[in-house]
Amino acid sequence: MAKQQNKENQAKIISLHDDENVVDEKQTVLQQAAEAEKKGDLNLAEKLYLQQMKLKTFNAFVYSRLMIIYRKQKKYKEELEIINKGLQYFKEHDAENAAKKKSSASIKKISNSLNKSLGLVDKKGNAVYEPEPIPTWKKRKTTVEKKLKKQ
Repeated sequence: MAKQQNKENQAKIISLHDDENVVDEKQTVLQQAAEAEKKGDLNLAEKLYLQQMKLKTFNAFVYSRLMIIYRKQKKYKEELEIINKGLQYFKEHDAENAAKKKSSASIKKISNSLNKSLGLVDKKGNAVYEPEPIPTWKKRKTTVEKKLKKQ
């Protein structure tokens, strides 16, 4: 019975054939995409990463790899779309977390004082620090926008 449960908990294995390349069916989608990327088959890797994005869980790694693939292919519009989707996710996620937090005024006051003393917020109470990959993606976004203006 334990063996049956282990089989049920394993990731789905997807069989993909791209032209003459047959992808190993025992690998997960991310492993298949990484393998395709190593072999230089960026089109297949792109398809696999996009397929992974359709799942309801957010994976920053998938977004980053897609950005790199589009950069290599000089598909700047597509790269900008992925960057915007990723940044939008983080923005919505932060808003959800802020809405979920219920705390008293005294706790908020103490937290704000502590954050200011540690240098985590500016004088207005805005966060100074952004977790990765947000700063990297924002920097890349400005670069991509400049490249699109040149075209």
